[in-house]
Amino acid sequence: MTEPKFNPEQNKKNRKVILAIFGIPALVFLLSTITYYLVETRAIDLETVNNGQLITPPLQFAELELFTVNGDEFDYTKPEPKWAYLVIGDRYCSNDCERMLYVARQSITALGKNMHKVRLLYVTTDGVITGSLQQQLQQEYHGVDIISLSRPALEHLFEASSVNPFEERSFFVIDPKGWLMMTYHVDNTEQATLNDLGKSVIRDMKRLIK
Repeated sequence: MTEPKFNPEQNKKNRKVILAIFGIPALVFLLSTITYYLVETRAIDLETVNNGQLITPPLQFAELELFTVNGDEFDYTKPEPKWAYLVIGDRYCSNDCERMLYVARQSITALGKNMHKVRLLYVTTDGVITGSLQQQLQQEYHGVDIISLSRPALEHLFEASSVNPFEERSFFVIDPKGWLMMTYHVDNTEQATLNDLGKSVIRDMKRLIK
């Protein structure tokens, strides 16, 4: 029997095929591991399209039993489904709370012709608001909806999330179907910080309402 002739070129091709078969899956695994590590350590952020923090999973706000401070039932879908900025506070809404309301209102106004697509909600955990806050909201925040929702109800809503609904200097975004899906938070309320926050909120909402 004639022994097969040694073919260096063919052997080289065979080695390349073997390396490809075993090397490509190993490379994919390595790249996946590196990407996972970078995301977990926040060296990179796969959600950089948004300036706010996405809430995962989103939380269904509209299906809660919602009432105004006057005791009337509140239907999130009326008069029509809209995006919403939600600020959570108490009967006073002073200092940081008031500044979040201000940023939310200004961010809606800055949308120009699209401002009618976004509404402003204020949730009081006390069931009531003071007369001075009522007057301020009527004069400076025309169209704001004031909702009464207890702390236990909010805690229950957020129990599947790592987000703290009572964190100061924060507010939230709700989509037209009533899903609470994004939050914004700042470390301080210096004017420069608030200006940057407002710009970020406006950029995000312009993308969302397209």
